[in-house]
Amino acid sequence: MVSTSERHSRPAGRRGHFRGRRRKPPQRRYTGGDIARGIVRTIGELLFTAGILMLFFAAYEVYGKQFKTDQEQQQLAQGLEERWSEQEERGPDAGAMPGQANSRLYIPELDLKWVVVNGVSQEDIRYSPGHYGDDDVSGGDAAAPGEKGNYAVAGHRTPGIFWDLDLLEDGDSIVLEDGENFYTYEVIEERTVTPDHVEVVDPDPFDPENNDDPERALLTLTTCAPKLNNTHRLIIHAELTDTRPKEDGMPDSIAHMAPENQAEGE
Repeated sequence: MVSTSERHSRPAGRRGHFRGRRRKPPQRRYTGGDIARGIVRTIGELLFTAGILMLFFAAYEVYGKQFKTDQEQQQLAQGLEERWSEQEERGPDAGAMPGQANSRLYIPELDLKWVVVNGVSQEDIRYSPGHYGDDDVSGGDAAAPGEKGNYAVAGHRTPGIFWDLDLLEDGDSIVLEDGENFYTYEVIEERTVTPDHVEVVDPDPFDPENNDDPERALLTLTTCAPKLNNTHRLIIHAELTDTRPKEDGMPDSIAHMAPENQAEGE
């Protein structure tokens, strides 16, 4: 004879045992819409990541090279002083080779200055403005600082070089320095042209008939336009207004840019 307690306990154990087994949930079947949404989501994430990387790269191209430009300018400045010392010993015929320091350029309105090198190839102007030489101008007669003709300079449209060149206006000063003098030029024209307008660096870009015997001492700066594009060229023309021997000190317009004054301001 089985007791009442035993009769109730056994089935309860079996029922508890069966209740402990759980069925696996049915596997989800992915539809074509699910797959399409997954592909679109993945592509979106990849495009977002690529966009971020491109922004970082663009920021480096615009601002990241500033440090390297400053380093190169310091080395060029040292080479320029050495070249000027050699000229004092050997005379003015001690010319610089392409890529070597040629002059110093000041734009007081932008509070900027650079060492200008000889040549306008991509390698020459990588970290510095470059001077158009005889092979780059009509008639093969490039002017020296302060001379009659056109001292033409090209520079990249980067923050380290000619980024804000479009801020110059008529009447603003630009100063060139060579081994003997400071030459102050006054901006007389700003214009934007297509790259085929190579006459802007001619000895007289305003009157081609004077190219063989220019009557004016001009300075021309060229760079890409608009910023981050090279479809056009921004041109700044300036004319010589003053020549100051270096023994008389720096012109007032750039006196604040003298090394000793910049050091005091830091």
